[in-house]
Amino acid sequence: MSMQAPSLSTWSTDRIIEDIQERRVALTKDLLKDDLLSSYLDTLYEGAKLSSVKSEFLKRDLKQLSEAPIDLVHYSMLILKAKESDLWPNTAIIEEFIHAEIRPVILKYIA
Repeated sequence: MSMQAPSLSTWSTDRIIEDIQERRVALTKDLLKDDLLSSYLDTLYEGAKLSSVKSEFLKRDLKQLSEAPIDLVHYSMLILKAKESDLWPNTAIIEEFIHAEIRPVILKYIA
């Protein structure tokens, strides 16, 4: 018996939400590491640099974000698309939504 990716019928709404949450936690926890945060800012925010104080506040906010339940309004379109698609999970699209959720947190410190 071969192991296959779960079919669409096995991805309940709760499982989709749990999957998004796990991916968001992993991505935001990576950003708590100075080198990865710096690389992220270089790549997505035109090399924005933060003072060590702002960096610590940003990491605190990212940690809080990673521990909070996902915003179902923000992710509703993604959840709907996931239920309609047999290509779930689409990592690129999931990460796009996560980056969009992280953006206002980062902009608070680099604006």
